[in-house]
Amino acid sequence: MKYVSLLLHIYQPPTQDISLVRTIDRQCYTPLSRLLADSGSRVGLNINYSLSEQLERLGSPALETLAEAEGVEFTDSGAYHPIFPLIEKNDVVRQLMINREGNRRLLGPAYSPTGVFPPEMAYSPSLPGIFREAGYRWTVTDDVPWSASGLKVPFDSIPAVDGVAVLLRSNFWSNRISFHGEDGAVTAREVISGLDSWTGKGDAYILIAMDGETFGHHREGTMERFLAPFMATVRESPDAELVAPGDLLEIFPPMAADVPPGSWSTTTRDVSAGIPWPLWDCPGNTIHAHQWKFLREVRAAASLCESERVAKQADKMLYSCPFWWASEGRLDAVQVRRGLLAIIETAQAIYAETGDRVLMDRALTSAFTVPVVTGEDRANAQEEG
Repeated sequence: MKYVSLLLHIYQPPTQDISLVRTIDRQCYTPLSRLLADSGSRVGLNINYSLSEQLERLGSPALETLAEAEGVEFTDSGAYHPIFPLIEKNDVVRQLMINREGNRRLLGPAYSPTGVFPPEMAYSPSLPGIFREAGYRWTVTDDVPWSASGLKVPFDSIPAVDGVAVLLRSNFWSNRISFHGEDGAVTAREVISGLDSWTGKGDAYILIAMDGETFGHHREGTMERFLAPFMATVRESPDAELVAPGDLLEIFPPMAADVPPGSWSTTTRDVSAGIPWPLWDCPGNTIHAHQWKFLREVRAAASLCESERVAKQADKMLYSCPFWWASEGRLDAVQVRRGLLAIIETAQAIYAETGDRVLMDRALTSAFTVPVVTGEDRANAQEEG
């Protein structure tokens, strides 16, 4: 039997325009929730609390529908989508706790995850131990860092680190579907036959994962044209079964392994250069350097302030998007500045609690050293052009 596992990730940053969230809800989240509930398909779904609380504010029917989708296996994650390998362990634990408690409040008992979707699938070898201590059984990352390290991608066993299964996403099939998938039924048959060619006649599995917003929002019409027939074709195939990621742990044995660091955006070139998370922490990227210095200064001050109001604001400022928008080829000064404002708001919350004017002044000074504020990014771009 060939086991096809599908994992969808849906998220919006805490600084997102609520009008855009409303549009994406209409295009994607509400119809996706209906499709999952009506089909009963065994599918993994990661919904970060950052999105859940915005859907609650909008009164979206998606949350109630997802709570009734019996085939869905929810995963946990960082509530506000921080890059786990780049933040402190206590922040990883807190983000998981907020995500679990917040989603359980909104989704009810259906929300009982046993696995963790690290934001951007950003993985480091220290994470499985943290997840195990928090009671999780599995996590997921991309197969490119694994294969680029000279290892053969497993199909009949599951890598395990510190007692936690580390499922490897098929970068090839996930990206082919995300960017080129048109006919879901045809692609499902191609995936199954590809598994046959790759693995032979024995039992084997593949994990396909992507942004849920791919369907209906990024690519109009693909909910009906691709996702629904893809799931139906796998379900109806006599030689394949559609399973949730956690189901794979009950079918395939663990295999002790060293899983290399990386993310679902990490390339073979990045692995060779020893840069596992270049879109969020790239040596030589001066904006990244300034962003992290500023964030860590304010985070250290927030940790000394015994205030839940400050803590809640600090949770949100850790979100990954400003770093992504500061990466090579993606620079968006507005999005970077939104991230800086989130850090400044945390500094303001600390000031309101402590009256520490020195911290506030230092925070503002730090913010004005970031190239997208000083204009250095534009000057560099003109020189390079």
